[in-house]
Amino acid sequence: MTKIMEQFLETLKQALPNSVDKEEVIREYEIHIEEKRIDMPHLTIDEIITQLGDPLDIAKQYEEVQPIAVRFVSRNFVFCNFMFFIIGSLLTVCYHLYEDSLLSEAWGLLAQIPLTIVIIYTVFWMMLGFEIGREYGLLGKQVFSKTVFISLIPNVLLMMMTLFHFIPTEWFQPILTPSFITICVITTVLIYPISKLFYHIGVHRSV
Repeated sequence: MTKIMEQFLETLKQALPNSVDKEEVIREYEIHIEEKRIDMPHLTIDEIITQLGDPLDIAKQYEEVQPIAVRFVSRNFVFCNFMFFIIGSLLTVCYHLYEDSLLSEAWGLLAQIPLTIVIIYTVFWMMLGFEIGREYGLLGKQVFSKTVFISLIPNVLLMMMTLFHFIPTEWFQPILTPSFITICVITTVLIYPISKLFYHIGVHRSV
């Protein structure tokens, strides 16, 4: 560890507000600096530290990130994820109540491309992680965790209610085949690690 890196981390640690886990933040920056060193071998560690900016300014951002996080969570990805479920519920109801309606035809179309739906939804979660990482950098860890946690609530509830037959599986036919249920369960389990991976990619792009 060079002297300038040691000074940077120590100054940042001292300036960080007590509301955050200082050791965790410092560890995140050490990892980030190492990743930048590997990805940009033409730069010295001192040059990478200089690119990061003033540690006092970075620490100040940690005091401001919480209200930004609340707005981001409520207005963007969480809203979009809940809309997916609302639209899906409407299509399901219309499919059973209005067999000859346009929405019923839309359900029939979706039933032909279930894997495509899963892929598109997975891309949504990739974008979620990447955009939070790109927008907030290393400051966005709490934003990311809160966004994923809130967004996953309807996913987990629907999965549990379907698996334990609180919701008749007949409602979702012909989409809900045993193989598709398995894919959905696996996808739900992998959502967090996939999003976390793309969050780190976004963090890398932010600096």
